[in-house]
Amino acid sequence: MGDQQVQQVQGGVPWLGHVAQMVRDPLAFLSSLRGGPAVVRVQLAGRVVYVVNAAEAAHRVLVSSVFDKGGPFMDTARVLVGNGVITCSNADHRRQQPVMRPAFHRDQVARYSAVMAECAAQAVGGWREGELLDVEARMYGLAAQVVARTLIAAPAGRKAADTMASALPVLLEGMFRQLLVPWPLLHRFPLPANRRFRRAQVRLELAVGEVIAQYRAGEAPGDDLLSLVMAAGDDDGRPLDDTEVRDQVLSVLAAGVETTASLLAWTLHALADHPDVESRLWAELDRELAGRAPAFADIERLPYTRQVLTEVLRLWPPTWMLSRVALEETVLAGFTVPAGADVILSPYALQRDPGVFPDPENLDPDRWLPERISPAQRQAFMAFGGGRRKCLGEHYGMTETILALAGISSRWQLRKADTTPLRPLPRFLLTPKAGPLVATRRTMSPAMRQTNSREQ
Repeated sequence: MGDQQVQQVQGGVPWLGHVAQMVRDPLAFLSSLRGGPAVVRVQLAGRVVYVVNAAEAAHRVLVSSVFDKGGPFMDTARVLVGNGVITCSNADHRRQQPVMRPAFHRDQVARYSAVMAECAAQAVGGWREGELLDVEARMYGLAAQVVARTLIAAPAGRKAADTMASALPVLLEGMFRQLLVPWPLLHRFPLPANRRFRRAQVRLELAVGEVIAQYRAGEAPGDDLLSLVMAAGDDDGRPLDDTEVRDQVLSVLAAGVETTASLLAWTLHALADHPDVESRLWAELDRELAGRAPAFADIERLPYTRQVLTEVLRLWPPTWMLSRVALEETVLAGFTVPAGADVILSPYALQRDPGVFPDPENLDPDRWLPERISPAQRQAFMAFGGGRRKCLGEHYGMTETILALAGISSRWQLRKADTTPLRPLPRFLLTPKAGPLVATRRTMSPAMRQTNSREQ
């Protein structure tokens, strides 16, 4: 096995390194590295980072115990969610995951599904014909309601979820700055952006504190995720303290609100740009639902709906960059990575590799047909991470988004209000940048209505 030395990417400047390229267009910069060596070095404000540009090597980083949660992305994520299940080390994860896992079991998600569908129906129930919709804000509100009714169900949970939804844009922008320029003192200066970030952080901390107080006082239903977390103990049977509970609450809020809302918003914008995909989605929904609200039992009968969401996740994964730290010197794709090295990989760049995904810029849900999925595709698709640290909430999130998309698209057609193109806005997470959408009520086609009547 080779042990080549990793080359430095050209174009950096003294002190800042490649920060300018990352600020200007991080997605283009990371994608440009994909055609070169499998591992390269970049510099971010004095921090040397190893970038993995090949799917097979990136998969190894995610599944190997040689690499632990750490590096610039994870270090910055801890600013928001502390040492929760998303960001903790492998050692802590072995203790935290068993506590969190039961809440995301298939049977538990099935019980949540009725609430998920009801929240989606309520969210669109107030839409009016011809209304201009800020889709991102609406989907944030929907995701916050679902989290508050399933995972953090104490009375203060809804306030905390809403606070997270409203605070996230400011928090994600501030975290992106901290990711690119990891100089803590700079982010403590009383600049307007820093003050906005701190105010949002304080609002969120206060809201989460109210949630924990209600659970400590016994004012919670007892069967939601947070009740399970607070009833659990560490290896010695010691109950989790408020800081440990806070980190899990923040992790659940951040993942449950942001990633779900982002996926739904991206999908609705993409459908407005791709009427051919939208028409096929409608055909499936009309055929399988016949105008009724979707339920958990319908999910298996909506394969195209799932394919649409999976393809949107391929093109626009909310977590566009992941990071790890090497626990020991190792050889990765023939390149030597030293112990303690920060390693990053970009799902956004790797999921657009034309060698794995032909015509990668095209929205093609059919690439996820069972007969078309290749092992290379599965390996390169890392929107949910991989290995032991793969997202615990994958089934929960996909169930919620399938039910929500089915509920929305069964009743409404969303069209672009102007010519603003859909484009990704890379902050700490990837969010859609586009104009509002116009809501138009839709009905089942007469032919489909007639077909369903005959079958019934």
